[in-house]
Amino acid sequence: MTKRGGLFIALALIGAGYFGAWVWHPTAALTYSADDLGEWLKFFPIVQAGQSGIVRELFYLPIWITAIGLDLFAGRVKSIGWKMMLVGLSALLVFTPLPKYPELLTAYRTSEFAPTFWITVASLLIAIVLAIFGGRLADRVEAIIWIVMGLAAASIAPLHFIKVMPEIERLYHFSIGWGIFAVAIGGVGLAVIGVTMLKRNRAYS
Repeated sequence: MTKRGGLFIALALIGAGYFGAWVWHPTAALTYSADDLGEWLKFFPIVQAGQSGIVRELFYLPIWITAIGLDLFAGRVKSIGWKMMLVGLSALLVFTPLPKYPELLTAYRTSEFAPTFWITVASLLIAIVLAIFGGRLADRVEAIIWIVMGLAAASIAPLHFIKVMPEIERLYHFSIGWGIFAVAIGGVGLAVIGVTMLKRNRAYS
């Protein structure tokens, strides 16, 4: 498998894991993805009281990382067709955490949705910059970006999920779904490939 192929598979795992089950229950209505958790957790009394330390926006991190990673990937791709497809897919994914209409119209200024809105805007801008200028990055810089994104994907949202598990358990018994494992494995994959790229770059230097 090529380095680029490995990166794409790792990003695909993170993206699929985001939409996959994190909280699994035999009743489909009680099965939640990371996308669902980001919305559902705001109804927890402990979250509404502001005493939990739970940041629901962290559950959106895997899809933002996937979108940014796809554009970094696109920036290093020579084929115009593949580049456009990757950029288009990234554009679709980066907006996933935003609320639906009509809440979207005022999302930028409401306390409930403003963090999600502005982080989405920042992610979109980063993705656009990487899609345009990613091909000009030094190999060492690209490797470091993959390492940082991989470690963030593998740790932040999964560890935050572990933090909220007791609160979910109070509502009903559940099993941990495959989505969280896919995100963690994909993140580790990105980091490992990034480390390999960095070592290879140093060897050549």
